[in-house]
Amino acid sequence: MISFQRYKKLLSGAICLFALTTAGCGTSPAQQAGQSGTGAAPAPAAAQEQTIEHDLGKTVVSGEPKKILSLHPWISDFLISMDTTPSASPSAGPDSTEFTWYLKDGLKDSVNLGWQIPKPNLELIVQSSPDLIIGNQNFGELNDQLSKIAPTIFIEPVEDEKGVRKMRDTFLRLSKMLNKEEIAQKRIAEYNAEVEKYRTQVKAAIGDQTVMFLRVTDKELRYYSPKLFEVLYDDLAIAKPANIPDAAKSFQPLSIEKLPEVNPDYIFLLHEGGERVSSLRETAIWKGLAAVKNNRVFEVDYDLWFQGFGPIANRLILEDATERLLGTKAAK
Repeated sequence: MISFQRYKKLLSGAICLFALTTAGCGTSPAQQAGQSGTGAAPAPAAAQEQTIEHDLGKTVVSGEPKKILSLHPWISDFLISMDTTPSASPSAGPDSTEFTWYLKDGLKDSVNLGWQIPKPNLELIVQSSPDLIIGNQNFGELNDQLSKIAPTIFIEPVEDEKGVRKMRDTFLRLSKMLNKEEIAQKRIAEYNAEVEKYRTQVKAAIGDQTVMFLRVTDKELRYYSPKLFEVLYDDLAIAKPANIPDAAKSFQPLSIEKLPEVNPDYIFLLHEGGERVSSLRETAIWKGLAAVKNNRVFEVDYDLWFQGFGPIANRLILEDATERLLGTKAAK
């Protein structure tokens, strides 16, 4: 028989053993791992930084930007062409609340910022929470303010030694900033194939006949240089009319009396309507131009032909110009 004293000793030992076991079971795996020094969770890797060189200097960007905000329609054109949907983009112009018509499909998931020139809507830009902002010289003075919202880079269209805006070179420059060079080169190759096709058709149709781009504003007639029209004079290799302005400037004002000295075979005409264009059409000088007498004056769309610049716009201008000059649908 177990004595009472011995029973107390056995009971005391059992209680102690139970207490130790319970304490051990109550220790969390994290505590145990921490005590052993082998299970600490690794710290998250820091986002890789890159320095982007642009027209106003250098900007440091952390990681790959996912939400890229565009401040001009032509910048949006290039982004869409790189399979990058702008997180936010401006409207077509100061009198429009809609996106540019030929960019709408690519901007269906983008925030509409409205027209941002001459002064961007900083409050709306903040609300859109961009990772990167891309602007051009119109926004250079606001660099400090924009950079406080998100890293900001600036790009202008690349020009050749004559002053002609070069779409392909601009595309490659922006794509290099965004590490998208491979897709840019692919899109350029596709565009070049289109150019070859349309150029052959235009050459066969009009030969060495000349084409003028003329704009009628409320104040004056403007004879445009090749600066803004790489598609006409380089891609389609159309002959330039007499006295065409130097490409160092976009245009030169032209009096009605000087039109016969140019006397192009074809005219692409941009106007805003109104009294000036109506009165121009009634003048003997206008009616005596070769392009007018032969019904070869083609009115063009402002958003595409004047604002447009980029792979999407240039391709549409290429097709539109070819079909106007051929008088029929271009072969594709």
